[in-house]
Amino acid sequence: MNSNTIKIGILGIGGIGGFVGAPLAKKYKNTSTKIIFICRGETKKAILNKGLLFESKGSTETIYPDLVSDNPAEIGILDVLILTSKSYSIDSILATYKDCINEKTIIITLQNVVNAKEIILETLPEAGQIMEGCIYVASNVKNPGHVQHLGGPGKIFVGGKENKALIDLLVTGGLDITYVANIDEILWKKYLFVAPVAAITSAYKVTFGQLLEDQNLMQILENMMVEIKSLASKNNISLTNEDIQTSKDLLTKFPFESKSSLQLDFENQNQTEKHFLVDYVIDNAKQYGIETPYYKSVNEKINSLYRVS
Repeated sequence: MNSNTIKIGILGIGGIGGFVGAPLAKKYKNTSTKIIFICRGETKKAILNKGLLFESKGSTETIYPDLVSDNPAEIGILDVLILTSKSYSIDSILATYKDCINEKTIIITLQNVVNAKEIILETLPEAGQIMEGCIYVASNVKNPGHVQHLGGPGKIFVGGKENKALIDLLVTGGLDITYVANIDEILWKKYLFVAPVAAITSAYKVTFGQLLEDQNLMQILENMMVEIKSLASKNNISLTNEDIQTSKDLLTKFPFESKSSLQLDFENQNQTEKHFLVDYVIDNAKQYGIETPYYKSVNEKINSLYRVS
């Protein structure tokens, strides 16, 4: 990152990519920091034609990055790649854009998983610098090229090798991003909320508000969180009963009608992140000899409800 021009690619301009990319593209327009939106299909077409429509806190802005492309040759080598795509597409995406990544490229991950680094290294064993991270935000795609920030603070935490210059650049660019040495603990704490809530709302077809009102479901949710707590301890992460209570309380911070993205993907018959949010817990717990009866029963319900094989 010492060269005069710094190239930052945002991979996947959906809810999260739009939320992260919009302030950066706005701030660094016509500067030596180049912001590239990496997207394809309808999204690429819409942004090329009309810019990215970004709606937040009651106002809508039109954002034009320095480049909108899905062509690795046109994008070139990136200094920074912010991965905001769904977990299931990381491997195919990295294979597509491997020529934009060298050993100096810093890859920032913002997926709802606890093993992003592992997933990346399977596809790109030569990836030199990975900063695993997570973001707390509710931001969705209204239409291709139109992103709506619904709520949540938009706070980002990243770990890996500390890089003050990069963090400062992103903060100046309008992101609320903090470097933490203990990123694994933060990733697991977020997973403690995201994974079981995604699973139970999908299995029982309930909104966050309906889940909160159903004592029976809240008890199942708590038991699923206890199963994740056991799995975390095998990964040397100590989650507490207080963390579980905090996760349950987090549901009250969302609008009553909120749905998990897993649930929305099932409803819209899209590809889903079930492998990362449900199967990962069951399969890994099994390897450690941890029983997960609650996760298994919710998984069976999902499988029969959505005919997942």
